[in-house]
Amino acid sequence: MRKVTIRFQDVATELAQINALRDDVMERAFVVLEQRHATLASMLVQSLGERQRAVRWMCRHQNAFGGRTAYELLADGEEDAVWDEISLLGDAPVSARMNSARMAY
Repeated sequence: MRKVTIRFQDVATELAQINALRDDVMERAFVVLEQRHATLASMLVQSLGERQRAVRWMCRHQNAFGGRTAYELLADGEEDAVWDEISLLGDAPVSARMNSARMAY
């Protein structure tokens, strides 16, 4: 049997490519969100303080959503649940929001 050698440089290169693809998908998804749910997208950006945080928040698996992403809730017709969570973000001070990443793994 032939021994397979994995080079860390190859792994690093492949991970960089995957991350670039992921970042592109996240950005395109948020553009669609801005087109289809402009008010929701705008309020999320306002609540989180910057667009890039909102882009990541939409893709994050969250305990508040039962381990799902906000996009999964929207796809399932649960827009109200996303709005509810955004309203909670707006109630907390900025420092508390930044330190309380409610992610599910």
